[in-house]
Amino acid sequence: MPTKKKSKAKAKSKAADAAPPDPREPVEPTPAHLAAALKQLKAVLAGIPEPEPIVEEPGVGESGVGESGADDPPAEGVERAPAEGADGTSPEAEGQLAAKAKKKEPVKRLPQLDYVDAVMHITFADGLPCGYGQEARRRIEESFVDRNEFRVTEAFEVEQLLEDLEIPNLFDRCLAVRDSIAQIYNDQNGITLAFLRDASVSDRNMFFQRVPALQPRVVNFLVNLLTIEEIAFSERSTLRAQQRFGLDPKNRAVAKFLDELRACLKPYGHVPLSVGPHGKGGKPNLGHELSPACILARLGPKPKKR
Repeated sequence: MPTKKKSKAKAKSKAADAAPPDPREPVEPTPAHLAAALKQLKAVLAGIPEPEPIVEEPGVGESGVGESGADDPPAEGVERAPAEGADGTSPEAEGQLAAKAKKKEPVKRLPQLDYVDAVMHITFADGLPCGYGQEARRRIEESFVDRNEFRVTEAFEVEQLLEDLEIPNLFDRCLAVRDSIAQIYNDQNGITLAFLRDASVSDRNMFFQRVPALQPRVVNFLVNLLTIEEIAFSERSTLRAQQRFGLDPKNRAVAKFLDELRACLKPYGHVPLSVGPHGKGGKPNLGHELSPACILARLGPKPKKR
């Protein structure tokens, strides 16, 4: 007759066998896996519209155009004496510079990946299809005025907002996201991770040590995304980044993968975290299992234990 211990062990084994495989289980960047990743990537991107460029007006403060003082007309009956600028520039030359400044066209750029969104996405979607992470981010964005409001919110309030999604260990995930954002704010005096894009590897590692709420799985996801974006968008040599991803630049399959990857992502300017439109009725979009970010990140190195 089996003992209770054996019965429990057997039941636990059956439950483990019944659990679905982790969709983000890392894979080696072999030619077959690279080809499969590209196929998945193209299928998901087909349902994600290309973003509208962000238009930024050029500043005029440095040229002095529009500022009071030097450009004010002289008083009636008084002639302004010709004078040189502080750098020895004649009034005529300054006028030409000002005219050029007025002709500057607005700067257009594509939106960049928000790495705080990436933290939230992977925390809520870990072990699940990316639609869950996308829906969790959508609800949080719509329910809170900004991230500062979210930062001072209790984890159980976020849990109540997401409880119908039936995400496993939901409270722990909500607490991890809330603590991560609070620690990012305390370290950076703001809730942004944009600085990681230009930070050195050592500076990134020091930051991750100062923010222990970022779990190893999350840190690994961020590091892999940073490497992917460097490979896909950097105008400088990306050989070192390719090496970190285990990509052999002399391999024809790798070269083909990189060429197609850059062509696919160029219209977006970043690696999307979404799988397409938001689900209907507050349900996750399950049309694709993984987002472009997760498809590519799983090709990178496995997370390291702290």
